[in-house]
Amino acid sequence: MKLLLWAIVLIGTLYSFGHAYVLMKDKNKLGAFGMSIVGCSIFILSFLVQMK
Repeated sequence: MKLLLWAIVLIGTLYSFGHAYVLMKDKNKLGAFGMSIVGCSIFILSFLVQMK
């Protein structure tokens, strides 16, 4: 179950940073910054989740 959690967290984090990269290439720096914050929060908040 923990492996599934980490896979979801990793996919979500990589997707948000990839989307931020695309937004940065489109000259949307505010959107890229927001997506980077989302990616960081997904990664950091996943440590607070406790699996039973």
